Amino acid sequence: MSKFADSDIGFISVNKGICNRCQHRGHDPMTCKAFPTGIPEEILRGDFDHHKPFEGDKDIQFEPTPSI
Repeated sequence: MSKFADSDIGFISVNKGICNRCQHRGHDPMTCKAFPTGIPEEILRGDFDHHKPFEGDKDIQFEPTPSI
């Protein structure tokens, strides 16, 4: 389980989210190509399935990181 601090919402546990397995993830674990200024809390927590479009995601949804 990963925890990230955010000054506006406190700590977020991202053990249910899919972001850690997404090829669009940024170097900062709180950002990605779809959300370069910050991934919405609902997606990080796993409350929203980002296989589906989410407002503001630039038509970029979850895609698994390719296996090596």
